Amino acid sequence: MTDLMPARAEAQKLFEEVVFLRNNSKTPFTKDQEQTFRQHCTAVASIAEKIASALPGINEDRAYILGLLHDCGRIKDEKTEHAFHGYIGYHHMLEKGYPTLARISITHNFYQKDFDTTTYPQNKEQVIFCKKYIQTIDYNDYDRLIQLSDILNDMGKLCTIEYRFSSIAHRYNIPVDRIETHIRSLNELKQSFDDKIGIDVYKFLGILK
Repeated sequence: MTDLMPARAEAQKLFEEVVFLRNNSKTPFTKDQEQTFRQHCTAVASIAEKIASALPGINEDRAYILGLLHDCGRIKDEKTEHAFHGYIGYHHMLEKGYPTLARISITHNFYQKDFDTTTYPQNKEQVIFCKKYIQTIDYNDYDRLIQLSDILNDMGKLCTIEYRFSSIAHRYNIPVDRIETHIRSLNELKQSFDDKIGIDVYKFLGILK
């Protein structure tokens, strides 16, 4: 597939379209949900852009755009429409002609490629599709950057990995052992970026002093 990416202004239009589609779906955002969605996606974009600024060979605009649109699959509500936002976002961005954005829609969800699909409460067939998809690719720096940037923000607020997963566990009733596995994987991922930029990511972003 051709590696096409929208310009920053076009990416913002695509983001607004995501909000529009969700608000005209079977389960539109509530006012608070829309605000949280906007804050989270914008924050992830900014985090990715800032980390990218310290990484040689990583384009800051590209990082921002991938962060802004990583959750484009939220055009559908996972619970009421029995969907998985990674799968929905993948196909939405393929239809738009942006395979790299489609890829990020899936890869930002899975820190480990070998996972038990039965532990995911979303649409099982869609989760299985995503697992098969990530077996066909090698994660690159952008995949990993958006995974990390996504997890360092909770509902629009900068946070540690542990805080984020505590919040996620509370909202989605995720088993403790699964949470602990994710935390270990993401701390290893964070350490790799600490090493790349030469400073603790938490300090770099101002999460910790």
